[in-house]
Amino acid sequence: MAEIKKEELIQLFDFPRKRILQSMEVTHCPHAVFFNAADEQCINCHQGEECIWMNHNDELVALEKKSVDELKQQLLIAVDFVDSNLSPHHLSRRNCDCDNCAWLRKVNATLASK
Repeated sequence: MAEIKKEELIQLFDFPRKRILQSMEVTHCPHAVFFNAADEQCINCHQGEECIWMNHNDELVALEKKSVDELKQQLLIAVDFVDSNLSPHHLSRRNCDCDNCAWLRKVNATLASK
């Protein structure tokens, strides 16, 4: 079985970054979406998980320095986010060609093939 290449995993981060940022209400964030674990407002924010994920995986983070296991873990969190934001009446995910479903299939295929 071939090992997953970091480059393959890193390419998969662009889509969830966009989706997560699109879902966030950032206009009133006092930290400009930089999670501050010492700030009570951040700790109680309804966007805490998304903010933490973005802080660990945005374009400014050197993903190439993370291990393959770390990258896989962060992608699985992103998969959960994208999947949970599909509507209950969403088309069959196996037959759907929307951006969300296409990305989910690509991630699942990449993680399962190695």
